[in-house]
Amino acid sequence: MDRNIFQFIWKYSGRQQILLALLTVASFPVLYASLELPKIIINRALTEPAPERTLLGVSMGPVTYLMVLCFTFLGLVLANGAFKMRINTFKGVVGERQVRRLRFMLLDRMLRFPLPHFSKVSQGELISTITAETEPLAGFIGDAFAQPLYQGGTMVTILLFLFIQQPTIGLVSVALIPVQAYIIPKLQIKVKQLGKERVRKVRQLSERVGESVDNIREIRVNGTVRYVLAEYSKYLGAIYWIRLEIYKRKYFVKFLNNFINQITPFFLFSIGGYLVLHGDLTIGALVAALSAFKDLTAPWKELLDYYQNMIDAQIKYEQISDQFSPPFLFNWHPATPETPPDLRAPLRLEAVTWANEYGDRMLQRLSLEVPPGAMVGIAGTNALALRRLAEVLVRLSPPTAGRILIGNRALEELPLELLGRRMAYAGPEPRMFSGSMMQNMTYGLRHRPPADDPEAMAPARRREIVEAQASGNSTDSMDDIWTDFEMAGASDWKSLRPWFMQCLAATGGEAQVYQRGLREVFDPDDYPFVAEPLLRARRWLRDAIAERGMDRLLARFDRDRFNPYASLAENMLFGLPDGKRLTVARMVADPTIRGLMEAHELWEPAVRIGRRFAMRVVSVYRDSDDGDVMIMRYPHMDDALFEELVEAVTRLKRRGDRLQRRHQEADTLLFASMFLMIVPKRDGADLVPLPEREAVMAIRRSLLDDMPQDLRGKVAVFDPDLYHPRLNVMDNLLFGRMTTEDPRAITKLRALVDEALERTDSRAFVLILVALGEVGIGGSLLPISVRQRVQLIRGLMKKPDIFVIYHALNSYDPEERTQIFQRMKELLPAMTLIVLEERIGEDPIFDTVYDLEDGRLVRRGQDGDAAEDDYVPGEGDDTDESALRLLSRSTVFSDLPESVLRRLLTASEWRTVAAGEFIYRSGESSEFAFVLAEGEAELVRLMPGGQPPLHIAYIKPPEVFGDIELLSGGRRFSTIRARTDLRLLRLDGATVLRLLPSVPNLPLRVIQQVGRRLTSEAPP
Repeated sequence: MDRNIFQFIWKYSGRQQILLALLTVASFPVLYASLELPKIIINRALTEPAPERTLLGVSMGPVTYLMVLCFTFLGLVLANGAFKMRINTFKGVVGERQVRRLRFMLLDRMLRFPLPHFSKVSQGELISTITAETEPLAGFIGDAFAQPLYQGGTMVTILLFLFIQQPTIGLVSVALIPVQAYIIPKLQIKVKQLGKERVRKVRQLSERVGESVDNIREIRVNGTVRYVLAEYSKYLGAIYWIRLEIYKRKYFVKFLNNFINQITPFFLFSIGGYLVLHGDLTIGALVAALSAFKDLTAPWKELLDYYQNMIDAQIKYEQISDQFSPPFLFNWHPATPETPPDLRAPLRLEAVTWANEYGDRMLQRLSLEVPPGAMVGIAGTNALALRRLAEVLVRLSPPTAGRILIGNRALEELPLELLGRRMAYAGPEPRMFSGSMMQNMTYGLRHRPPADDPEAMAPARRREIVEAQASGNSTDSMDDIWTDFEMAGASDWKSLRPWFMQCLAATGGEAQVYQRGLREVFDPDDYPFVAEPLLRARRWLRDAIAERGMDRLLARFDRDRFNPYASLAENMLFGLPDGKRLTVARMVADPTIRGLMEAHELWEPAVRIGRRFAMRVVSVYRDSDDGDVMIMRYPHMDDALFEELVEAVTRLKRRGDRLQRRHQEADTLLFASMFLMIVPKRDGADLVPLPEREAVMAIRRSLLDDMPQDLRGKVAVFDPDLYHPRLNVMDNLLFGRMTTEDPRAITKLRALVDEALERTDSRAFVLILVALGEVGIGGSLLPISVRQRVQLIRGLMKKPDIFVIYHALNSYDPEERTQIFQRMKELLPAMTLIVLEERIGEDPIFDTVYDLEDGRLVRRGQDGDAAEDDYVPGEGDDTDESALRLLSRSTVFSDLPESVLRRLLTASEWRTVAAGEFIYRSGESSEFAFVLAEGEAELVRLMPGGQPPLHIAYIKPPEVFGDIELLSGGRRFSTIRARTDLRLLRLDGATVLRLLPSVPNLPLRVIQQVGRRLTSEAPP
């Protein structure tokens, strides 16, 4: 980004700034004429009227002459105002376009931040910078060149007019301007510094607010609200004092400026009056001078404000530029003719190293080759190192050293478009975007911007494109779908459905999603493409039930029959309320429904029966833990309604067990509502006698024959040919209620439902229905296990060539994870699958398994030295190079510069030790350190009385030993013995100690190595 705001302005709006300048210059003659004309009117038309005057060859009387001059003056005023309006409007357009461009640039750069940088800046800070802090720049960008030119030109025009009238008057008018020009900017410097500090404090407050939002659970759980509010008060107080100081200084500057401006009229009146009295100046000229000076103060004030705004804008722009220019900013390379069409090539790591900002190496010179189509597992207990390796593989984090190749192309040189299409990544914290699950699952397919048809393009769309181009923004439309179906081998949503089903089955979530889908409730008007196949399945199921003699298992919704397996509300309405304007729990509060119940003499029995039923429900569930059971049995009763019911029954019992009970109107409505929730066959046929059933049917017939106007649209009636918006999928398919609780019969009926969906090709729509559900902000409405499956499906949907999975299924057990990985590989055999987990067993599904140990990759089944691509010293090797390779692989010396390693080798030599011999014993002097190259040694403790030494730990290549005693400066307190024939490199102790000033963390590395050695597991 440009560091100077004027560079940015000129670079992107230079042409518009020139047009503004030309328009500004064109306004000056009109301004001068508007200043000159009042003097002519006073001196010629009023002070010295003539019987006849000629103007532009036309003779006219004094009144006509005066009117012509006045209307000319009015025209000049209008023209001058029109110039100002046009200039200011154009400045606004230029400023807003460039701020839009700046915000777009900042958003683009934010998307290219390296991942570690996001841990240094908060969301609130970035949002505040992009939105609030760029807002004031719009006004300045429009004014950047035009404002000083316009206001300065206006001042020059007015001063020129004053000097023409009388040089003395001109000198008086400009006498104090240099004083103001020197003093005012000096006083404004401190105001600018305070403004910069205010911006910094506001950013800190935004960061704290964002942190509190992210950690709101911790704040409430720990009860630290008072502490957090005190911290807010601290920042708000700091901002208050800064702003107060700004106000004091700002208005002092304004007072001083106004005082100086008011002194000049004093001189004009006194000196100008003196000149008028002596005949050296006309009254008209003095009046015109006073009027001109009045106009002079406005542009001078604007120039001072411009200077203030210029400093402020430059400070803000520099802060924004610094904040959005982190090191290692990603660059998106465009596609070229040499860009490969896919990533079906070997993936190679060549000496890849990753270190954090403190220099700690998480990955150390990794070398690895993964052939295309392979399935590779990488295990490691260091979660951070595994994460960094996964992010490096998919270019989320750049390696500190080394490079990653896909085929012959470096990963960082490949276009983002290609990586987005052909590479997938799944991590332990699946991120969801607001919208439906289906939108999140197909997010990876959004690579095809909708094409605009120039002939059919609406005028609003044309204007949108023009403005986007003028502001350097994207011209792609967001009014249509971006899904690139070809990536998944489809052409539309319908042809994409089979692939979606395969991805869902591969991730193992089909059965759970299907069962959930059968319980979903949706409005067919929202998803008609789902309702139509389900209606087809309903018709097939109806015929199949009849053919197989299973009618007795189902009580269908019949317009002319009372259904004892449905609630009284469903029987009364032969449907259900819409759930928005009318609900089952509030049906009796509707005047029409209550009127019908009273007209059919059902109201009093309903209250009486509902009261009895309410007492039964409260007695069963009041002190019960089976709240979920209650909700399943009475789906129209929520917790709030149940609490009202408990209170009503409690009040009822307090009045005694009298036959005739009086209660409040609210309780009456509550008991009547409970009556409508009764299901006779479930809750007891004795509750609803035959007269009440007949009254319910009479009300149904009345409603169906002539639905009252105020109920129309509030009730969804059961119709065998329409999908019902208030029943779940299962009830819609059955279009009735089950009449049995026999598990075997229920299983048979549900199996028939499954068959109906399969036969009518409707099963997929039940699954899709679940996918149409909202995920909430960040996926908050979904459990972590579902979000992790959605993330995997998102990656599979685009048929990637490379899929990197890091701890993406940590909510599942290892066996289920393995099965999912296997099904994914079977679904896409040509896909390269790299799985990074904390533990990976010896499973045959992986072609190769590596262990990430101390930042190095070790192939499973081989010793650490054999697994490395680094060279292992041998008898015929060059001594210096072999020793250098060995040191570079050791945990203690690995990340030291080559120059330091060669200094170590100046006093080193190779040694061999036979199996069983001691390299050194406790009590000996500490003169050397050793690096094991071949074989295996052990740390032992010598025992008294000729007893065998006590084993403590094993030492394997390329470990360093003998170093801790060397650093301590004492004698050996450990004993090292060769278990096999050894080849080792002996380092001079004095040389090692001389390295300490240049490698201050060397003792810490030694201690860490000893700690790992002593806590390691012995081999079997």
